[in-house]
Amino acid sequence: MKDMKESITYPLNAIQWEAYDEFMENPHLTQHNTTVCMPFERSSAQRFARAMQKMLDEHRYLHIHLVRQGDEIMICEDWQMPNNVHYLRMSDAEWEAAKPTFTKPFDAFNEACVRLYLVETDTQCNVIMECFHLFFDGISHRALWNAFEEAVQGLPLYQQGDIAAEITYREIASYNSEAYCRAKEYYLKKFKGLQLTDYCRETDNPMGPAISAHPMVSATIIDEGCQRIGQTPTTVFFAAYALALAYMSGETRVVFYTVNHGRSDRRLTDHVYGHYLTSLPIIIDTDPGQTVAELLSQTHREIFCSMRYRIYPEYHLLRDLGIECIEGDATEIGYTAVNIPEYINIDGKLWPTYHIDPSFTGEHSSTYITRREDLYEVFTDCSSALYTQEQIDTLSEITGQMAVLLVGDQNETLNILYKKRNETNFISGLWQYRPCL
Repeated sequence: MKDMKESITYPLNAIQWEAYDEFMENPHLTQHNTTVCMPFERSSAQRFARAMQKMLDEHRYLHIHLVRQGDEIMICEDWQMPNNVHYLRMSDAEWEAAKPTFTKPFDAFNEACVRLYLVETDTQCNVIMECFHLFFDGISHRALWNAFEEAVQGLPLYQQGDIAAEITYREIASYNSEAYCRAKEYYLKKFKGLQLTDYCRETDNPMGPAISAHPMVSATIIDEGCQRIGQTPTTVFFAAYALALAYMSGETRVVFYTVNHGRSDRRLTDHVYGHYLTSLPIIIDTDPGQTVAELLSQTHREIFCSMRYRIYPEYHLLRDLGIECIEGDATEIGYTAVNIPEYINIDGKLWPTYHIDPSFTGEHSSTYITRREDLYEVFTDCSSALYTQEQIDTLSEITGQMAVLLVGDQNETLNILYKKRNETNFISGLWQYRPCL
């Protein structure tokens, strides 16, 4: 293990190359920015500023950027790359107006690709962490907030060393393995000639500000129902999403991406940064004549196959199929409920986080299922140039409603499920919208 005060460079993995290509095509994109905000009591401002500075002082990964070495593009964890805690003071009204400005493009070669802000207003203190998705997967957000929580409490911060580099080298080495060749054969045969399902509007310019939907559905209903029928919430939500996507697209056989987090290495705790996400497509047949049990069984098999063959990355699949458009060209769903808590504990009190939407994106609709105490949030975001607010509201709502119905009578057909959904006062009281904080 190298001295933590040394800087290191290493190659990009497959998913990082995909993000890099999109970034180079349009450096003004912010769809790969993830800006997470947490509001606190105003009196905590100085204490939190010290904690955030401690994170920068002790984590080399928070000084990460790209470098060119000859003909190669490399990742550099670089202590010499400056990074600061940005402190701002403004009124509550100014803060509300300024929120969208906290998601702005990164200069991936010339600045640290994580930004830390502390915004003090008349009534509260806002901690903002903005990351470039090329370097941080979803679970990295948990690592950031865990580090912040420990720094606030004066606890030692976890030192991850060169883990990110080691895992990247291991992934690249796997591309010549027998497992990689088997996975490649499986996916090329399975998806040859298939179209990725979408419900977006046709447009010559997919770029626009992001829009999002945040409906909530009862976690108690879903979790207790899953225990009763012997399924997992992941399977139920993926099946529900397939039904919603079929409704939106008018197709009964849907193909969409599923997001898996490739953190099988035991060292990859909830304190490790990096981009280990693997995204691969699955096919779901939503024939209305099949039963709920048949749909869930089919979905379970598809998720298992995606996990089993994830050694063959999405970026390679698109390349090998000859699909040139790789800028989020299909819908996607990820189940992050057990991996990315939306709360942290400071002095015995739970504080919620929320995401600030990208300001410039060409992203097709991405849906993530996140646990918020007794509710599941069905969070969908996308480019407003590709979808209307009504479209993504409908997709998210149907996904949640169908999840509730799928944990019911397993012998019902999907046709009956849709009829139930259209009934007046559908499961009154279980479905609700909560405004973002």
